[in-house]
Amino acid sequence: MITEDSKNILIADDSVFFRTKLSDILIEAGHLVRFAKDGREVINEIKIDSNGIDLLILDLQMPDIDGFGVLKWMKENGYEGKFPVLAITGVYELSQVTENLKGLGAAGLMTKGFTPEQIIFRVNRALFPDKIQQGAPRERVPVSVPVDFSIGELTRTGFLLNVSESGAFLHTKADILTGSLIRLKFSLTAVDRLFDIKGIVKWSTTEVATKTLFGGYGIMFTSMTGDERKLLSEFVVRELKRIGMDVEPELALTASGGGKPPVSGKGF
Repeated sequence: MITEDSKNILIADDSVFFRTKLSDILIEAGHLVRFAKDGREVINEIKIDSNGIDLLILDLQMPDIDGFGVLKWMKENGYEGKFPVLAITGVYELSQVTENLKGLGAAGLMTKGFTPEQIIFRVNRALFPDKIQQGAPRERVPVSVPVDFSIGELTRTGFLLNVSESGAFLHTKADILTGSLIRLKFSLTAVDRLFDIKGIVKWSTTEVATKTLFGGYGIMFTSMTGDERKLLSEFVVRELKRIGMDVEPELALTASGGGKPPVSGKGF
């Protein structure tokens, strides 16, 4: 959840509320954030230091110059592809804007109704495409489901914030040692099965685990039944479709929510 590879993100939105909400989520995930309240300010930021922008989160509806106008200006002035642009909208339907955004060079589209986990998932996919490519056979999807986990005789409750065929991210304030053997019991949406899977704690974000939404532990599964693996694989495929990740890897556009967090620079 917490990335060790902090990036500079420019948020362009005329809503103070949404800028603040999005900023809180991204800062908590380890990124650096600054703002623009309209398209003209975005263009000025790009002119001043385009190399200082790793990702632009761009509202499509803004006063003066809207998001489409910014993308058109970037394309006409040689900035297309300089950094990924993740478009956001609270109004447009996917069918209304998909082709236009593709032609203007946007890396993706998400709605303002996404959960914090989904936002980080989409942001980190845009920021770390190389890691996504390397991890393609073990695609993770965002979830937010309660899990009972046991280490030895001690059982506690936490949340899974993402899951793949081979691992998961466990959010908990419990202090767990890397290398610990762990047993997870959880259910997934629309899957008629209680998963009972053994794993090992491979890495942690212990420095923030007690004070942020994304603190926790990376778990690698070490033991599951063939049926559990099949059901988990099918769930991952369904969720990827539901959040638009199977449409086009380079432009995963979606106007609906689904699933959970991130690609954090660590994973399975």
